[in-house]
Amino acid sequence: MSGEPHTRTTLENQAFALMGRMHVILRRQTGRVTDIEYMRIDPGYCRYILKMIASSDNTDLHEIAIKLEEIYFGNDGLFVRTDTKPLLARLSEPAQPAAPAAAPPAASSPAKPGGDDPVDRGYIGRLR
Repeated sequence: MSGEPHTRTTLENQAFALMGRMHVILRRQTGRVTDIEYMRIDPGYCRYILKMIASSDNTDLHEIAIKLEEIYFGNDGLFVRTDTKPLLARLSEPAQPAAPAAAPPAASSPAKPGGDDPVDRGYIGRLR
């Protein structure tokens, strides 16, 4: 990889594309099926798969292993980085959170099914 800094999303997209190619090559040549999603989140499984494909004699797999090693375990790799903010906080950073909507005034009596209330509250409750 080049010396330019990469965002986490860019690295994850590159890794996913490489793991997809690796998965297809392994399945066609050896019948081996890999779990890409598990490889993406578990450093131990990722290292195991990278070690396994490094021992193969396929040059495409060797190139993929080198790139994935850099993406995941390089100086600024995905398994090396530590994000201190929770995921939801990172996702909502660019947009300002909306102010909570004011609650509608409480009715004096609960709405009866099929009554005057145009919204079937029981149906909405079952969706949640």
